[in-house]
Amino acid sequence: MRKEVRRLWVLLFWAAALAVAPSRSLSQTTVTPTVTLAKVAPVANPCPRLAPGSVIHQPAALFSQNGVLSVRFSYQTTTDSATRTLYCFMTPDGLENPTLHVKPGDHLVITVTNNTPDAPLMMTLDAPNCGPGGTQMKFNSLNIHYHGTNTSPTCHQDEVIKTIINTGQTFQYNVAFPPDEPPGLYWYHPHVHGIADAAVLGGASGALVVDGIENVQPAVSGLRHRILVVRDQPTVQLQENGLGESPGGTPNGIPFQDVTINNITTNTMTDTTQNPPVTTYTPAILHMETGEKQFWRITNSSSDTILDLQLQFDGVPQTVQVVAIDGVPVNSQDGALPGSLIPVTHFRLPPASRVEVIANAPPPSVNLAQLVTLNILTGSDGDDDPNRPVFTIQVVGNVDNDEPASDDRVGQFTALNANQRRFAGLGSAPIAVKRTVFFRENQPTSFFMDVVGKPEHLFDPNAAPDITATQGTVEEWTIENHAKENHEFHFHQVHFLVESQNNFKINNDQEAPAIKGQYLDMVEVPNWDGNPAHPFPSVTVRIDFRGHDVGIFVFHCHILNHEDLGMMNIIQVVAPDSAANIGDRKKKGVTTKAGSPLPASTGGMGDMKMKMH
Repeated sequence: MRKEVRRLWVLLFWAAALAVAPSRSLSQTTVTPTVTLAKVAPVANPCPRLAPGSVIHQPAALFSQNGVLSVRFSYQTTTDSATRTLYCFMTPDGLENPTLHVKPGDHLVITVTNNTPDAPLMMTLDAPNCGPGGTQMKFNSLNIHYHGTNTSPTCHQDEVIKTIINTGQTFQYNVAFPPDEPPGLYWYHPHVHGIADAAVLGGASGALVVDGIENVQPAVSGLRHRILVVRDQPTVQLQENGLGESPGGTPNGIPFQDVTINNITTNTMTDTTQNPPVTTYTPAILHMETGEKQFWRITNSSSDTILDLQLQFDGVPQTVQVVAIDGVPVNSQDGALPGSLIPVTHFRLPPASRVEVIANAPPPSVNLAQLVTLNILTGSDGDDDPNRPVFTIQVVGNVDNDEPASDDRVGQFTALNANQRRFAGLGSAPIAVKRTVFFRENQPTSFFMDVVGKPEHLFDPNAAPDITATQGTVEEWTIENHAKENHEFHFHQVHFLVESQNNFKINNDQEAPAIKGQYLDMVEVPNWDGNPAHPFPSVTVRIDFRGHDVGIFVFHCHILNHEDLGMMNIIQVVAPDSAANIGDRKKKGVTTKAGSPLPASTGGMGDMKMKMH
């Protein structure tokens, strides 16, 4: 079933939820504002887009100073010439979705006003709540998720379940980055359940960089880097002519969504007079200097589109060197520094995942150099993510100075930094608990993030957590896919270590390269083929609860249309001596192993707890 139908069901689902939702509450902090924040005024001509075939430039960039990055955002919406609804974060001086640069230990202070038009009530949230919207979650409500960051799930930081900012309201985040946060690429986007898909599909997202990677991986020292934000949007031909997608897995079919790179559309166009129809694209242009090694920092900030990226010279796959995945430099957490790079000829990038690679400029003999995304076998219920170009490389000689000097290059290596090993020892740590969770669907309306041993239910922000974990421990989770389309597992607040990809081949799926033994916050679990004799595809991971984070947060499928339709669940992390922890240990459905809890990584965190009123 195509997602165009599913999006209609989102509206019906939330209308029904509003009528029947039971009253349940989470144990979270209620915050009452003690100061009145100055509103951020709306900006004229918001959410600009660039013409197909434009040259890729760095997004506007903002940098922290003296341990703080202070930003003011106006959240706005408009429509484009194809009647697509756009969303964006605008600064008062007109910067759209700027890249936010911080350092480990910094504070990111964002004051944001929701300047979108008022909308009907979607559902009522039980107290306690966070944000000026209180209990009123509307169809235009706002909050911000700092994706992949190992920051706190408490109010005014990275809390997404009960934080609501409605029309005309202003809210301030003060996100404290831990001193041992790995340097790399993260991102930010709205995360109000039920409308996350529309907001991200409309373009409301930006890159977030924790600086300092050159002192963890000196191979990038002094290289020109390019922040490359891939987003998706409905195709013009769908908007104007109702031309839908091909069946999932069609190699050169009509894609479900158009792909953009730094707000430049690839301009998906299909000639239906030919049999079969022929789809063409107008890719953006990336400049490289002759003989250059360039550091590409790629975030798949799309709502629904799976990527399998490959650099091709005249159609021949090229090797790139993977430097970091999901913000963590590869092979950097254990062993000698610097960790070794990982050579690959393609890299699977699920929605919300990031990869940072070193790529070589094409030699003069190459006629066409492109970054492409390969066809994705999404399953019989999946959407079409076919072969297509992302951008074309243009070699411009020995001097290319069309980017601001402040964000053109990575810093110069000074000394190896061994202080960003937040996940050190995870692979050898004792496992306290083993769990199994799984994706399941009732097409086309109900999508579940199930926990073995718990009753199946759609996500409800008023529900109690299905899982209670203990701070200071390590858990091993197996994430299964019981559905006939691919799903993308995301865990908030912490990273996990990928141990194995299981039962892929028997289901005609391929394992993702380069991720085993690496630390991710996103992983794809491909489709089950529906054969009862075949085991479900799964991924086994170690989840790290040894950090400072205690609180309530979520895990879910990051195909956001699936999340909006219920494919999300709640976890609570409690201190070892809490009553909730003692009670949870008595419940069934959990395998435990003896072993002393590992110490929490709390060094330098004392000043990071915000005062709640």
